[in-house]
Amino acid sequence: MTGLFLKMKMGEIRIFAFGGVTTLNEDLNSSIYKEIIMLIAGPLTQILFYFFIVFMYKKGYININVFDKITIINKTLLSFNLLPILPLDGGKLVNNILDLILPYQMSHIISIIISFLSLPLLFKLDNKLFVILLTLFLTLKLIEEIKYHNDRLTKLILERNLKQYKFSKTIILSNIKKVRRNKNYILSS
Repeated sequence: MTGLFLKMKMGEIRIFAFGGVTTLNEDLNSSIYKEIIMLIAGPLTQILFYFFIVFMYKKGYININVFDKITIINKTLLSFNLLPILPLDGGKLVNNILDLILPYQMSHIISIIISFLSLPLLFKLDNKLFVILLTLFLTLKLIEEIKYHNDRLTKLILERNLKQYKFSKTIILSNIKKVRRNKNYILSS
């Protein structure tokens, strides 16, 4: 819903029993602020859903067993999704915030490092087999992020040139590696 409100190009929306995943077809040059709002909207919706469940419980529409199970699932999903690990929402949020203050390549490298350092946080979850599988999956995703790291900058620059993006700020760069999102740039010799 937030993506439609922000006029973002929606890809695929998958709804699961206790949450959903939205894939966007946005360019790398799209607004960082829109992406941050979109990333915050998911957890915020989950929190609102939990308040609805609390209301339903207090009114007697659901019993204590259902309420307790939903509470555990909701807290687990919320805390898991907010971990600063790419490609989770928390990792994407960290990456977008870093994009606001650092060059594009540098923010991605720091996001990958933070992600690897945050992997041990998964072991706070109870089901150890699930944690091991999840850690393995996220590690593979991080290796994929590393593999395509240099391609991201190429794609960012190519999109700008093909689609004629214009941003409010222009910066002068001496090195292509210092390109930033949401800023025009001029390369100096």
